[in-house]
Amino acid sequence: MADEPEKTNEPENATLRLLREMRAENASFREEVKQGFAKVGERFNGVDARFDKLESAVSELQVGFAAMRADQGRMAGTLETIHEDQQLHGSRLNAIEGRLARIEKHVGLVKA
Repeated sequence: MADEPEKTNEPENATLRLLREMRAENASFREEVKQGFAKVGERFNGVDARFDKLESAVSELQVGFAAMRADQGRMAGTLETIHEDQQLHGSRLNAIEGRLARIEKHVGLVKA
């Protein structure tokens, strides 16, 4: 025990007592700060996880919207084709009705 300084029975110095109190308070404060940072880190991890979920949801929405746009394009094309067919059939129907009217007149079903 030659390495240890000799303890004296002198009364404790007030400055040393204050320094020990300050050291204990500092250690306590550091532990509180450490725990606070750990809680903040956990909250950031939770926020990151939520952002990842949101990013995934937005990606899914983008895929869905792209599919809807493609469907809308196909439907517009189909509607245009139907419209053209209706116009063509309307012209044919008018021609058939004209012919039918002439036949009816010729046969005498309708007065001329």
